[in-house]
Amino acid sequence: MHIVGTLLVRQRTIVESDLVDDAELTKAAKDEEVSAYGKVKCEFAVYIFARDNPFRKFCWNICTSGWFEGVVILFICAASVKLAVDTYYLQNSGSDYNTVSYDLDVFFTVVFALEAAIKIVVYGFVFGPTTYLRDSWNVLDFFIVVASVVDTAVSAINIPMIKVLRLLRTFRPLRFITHNVNMRIIVTALFRSLGALLNTLIVIIVIWLMFSIVGVNFFAGKFQYCTVDMYQNSNRADCVAAGGEWRTYDHNFDNSINGLIFLFELTTQENWPTLMYQAIDCTDVDQGPQMDSQWYYAYYFVIFIFISSMFLLNLFVGVMFLNFTKVQKHETSSFGDIMVTEEQLNWIEVQKMIIRSEPNFNARTVPPQYNWRKPFHHIVTSTVFEVFIAAIILLNMVQMAMLYEDASDSYDTALDIVNYVFTGIFTVELVLKLIAFSRNFWYEAWNIFDFFIVVCSYVDIVFSNVGAASLRMLRIGPQLIRVLRVLRVSRLLRLVKKYKRLQDIMEIIQLCLPSMMNVFSLLALVLFIYAVLGCYLFDDVTNGDAINDFYNFSNFGFAIILCLKISTGEDWNLFMFDCARTSTTCTAGVGCGNPMAYIYFLTFKLVVTFVMLNLFILIVLQLFEKFFINTENIISKFKEDFENFQEHWQALGPSHSGFMINQDKLVRFFSSLPQPLGTEGMSLNDTTRTIIELGIRRYDFG
Repeated sequence: MHIVGTLLVRQRTIVESDLVDDAELTKAAKDEEVSAYGKVKCEFAVYIFARDNPFRKFCWNICTSGWFEGVVILFICAASVKLAVDTYYLQNSGSDYNTVSYDLDVFFTVVFALEAAIKIVVYGFVFGPTTYLRDSWNVLDFFIVVASVVDTAVSAINIPMIKVLRLLRTFRPLRFITHNVNMRIIVTALFRSLGALLNTLIVIIVIWLMFSIVGVNFFAGKFQYCTVDMYQNSNRADCVAAGGEWRTYDHNFDNSINGLIFLFELTTQENWPTLMYQAIDCTDVDQGPQMDSQWYYAYYFVIFIFISSMFLLNLFVGVMFLNFTKVQKHETSSFGDIMVTEEQLNWIEVQKMIIRSEPNFNARTVPPQYNWRKPFHHIVTSTVFEVFIAAIILLNMVQMAMLYEDASDSYDTALDIVNYVFTGIFTVELVLKLIAFSRNFWYEAWNIFDFFIVVCSYVDIVFSNVGAASLRMLRIGPQLIRVLRVLRVSRLLRLVKKYKRLQDIMEIIQLCLPSMMNVFSLLALVLFIYAVLGCYLFDDVTNGDAINDFYNFSNFGFAIILCLKISTGEDWNLFMFDCARTSTTCTAGVGCGNPMAYIYFLTFKLVVTFVMLNLFILIVLQLFEKFFINTENIISKFKEDFENFQEHWQALGPSHSGFMINQDKLVRFFSSLPQPLGTEGMSLNDTTRTIIELGIRRYDFG
């Protein structure tokens, strides 16, 4: 199927093709539009507002206006920023800011409640197929609004249950998902994959529980040590006599729950050799460790790492990938209540690619107007010249990489001379292209980039040799321009278009970017919520084995950095135990946390590390499977036809940056273009008739 031909040239064929049956889509759209309210089927909203009620129509106009969604998103952003700012005043309960904060909470609560009320008046509340609460995303919005109303109403009451409601305000940013279609598709696909994921999790937990029971039998009561000379003071009495304190390791097998947490740590492979050596050194109940006391316990850890971390974890990721892909296809293929097939989705994708397509003017294909330019044109377009310039770029990259600190003056002088030579070669290349291409030189983006780099190189050379003290401030500029010198390396990207497989990879990377941004936005939203929630839960924990002045939950700035660190797996278990410590070993107001830390950190690792970060890999794998491994994909077919189109288009010497050709060349262009892109082999009359049917516009310039 020649895609470009069927879309650009044969418009009648598109309409009549079975890719998209316009009659069916029109009929489905009419069936949907049962009234002026579109999909709304509720006759009496909240048993008060009839369909023709003026107030309901007024709310409908507000709800469907273009500005309404933007205003709601703006208020969500403002409320989210307010949540982050609040974390800086958690310890100042009597400050003036708390009064302002309360007033803002009331304001945002009223705004979001008003939004919910408008939608309830329009769609109805709960009874009916299209009512407000029949949409799961509206349920989330309504829950957050109700929690905010209750929180605001009882804010003066200081009891633990009310504090839980106050924590719910941290979920306000989740409303971003409701108002972003792409994020909503990702989250919906994840939730609909939960069934298969839960089955896999049950298998994993059962296996972990087996290992936990074995661990309890092996190590219960044995993970204890003295804070002073742990290998010398091997029991509680000796430890106390030496002035130490007898403690139990945070990670232990004293019960099955602790054992499961221990095994989760091992699965993440964070600091697992240290945990294994603690088990090897353990001796007996209420006894301190001895070096390599029971070395054979190492087999327990090695076997578990192999089964859980290398097999079960990858099984979980694989099941998530498989089900997420299936559900995502289903979600992506639905437009309201209309379902489209994969071919129809491809048709839509081609439409988008056609809209984004440009002529990509190539000055190399335009013959020079004057004979004296032809030798220069032949030189700069020859393969030998291109290979020579590519080699110079590589050598220039090597030269830039040879700089190092404390180099001798003679060494730096030699590198400067080599840089002058390379700059001269690039200047000669630039001059030759200006002569060969004339004004066409400026129509190509890469040529403009080369010109910019050469100019920056000369500015760099000039300022680098300025030594006058009066111009010392001007020497700040070359430091930035030296960075631009490194951009010469990016000229190697021009060679990518000569290798098809590399070009395919670059295009896949480009296709990944929108999906990557959607997942990144969702990841940023999750990190934001966890950072704010961490501040509300653990702001009192300011000291511990890992918590310090730089990594803590005292405010949003420190919290978001700590969440980023935890997402990479670095010391996440130490932070968890610091925030969960409630025994006599902690100091109130300094190092005491609460048991919620276990739920907080374990869910964070599960959601962020095992799910969200793996979604980036999933996106790349999806696109590689669709557009790289499958050679008969829609992009390859589009590229093939589009390159054929461009080749014949450029041969006619287009003007205006390659967007237009003279009308006298139009018939010749279509006649030279193979069918179905063009009319090659057709009579002149048929070609002319086809051009007229396409409705190509004619422009007059003076």
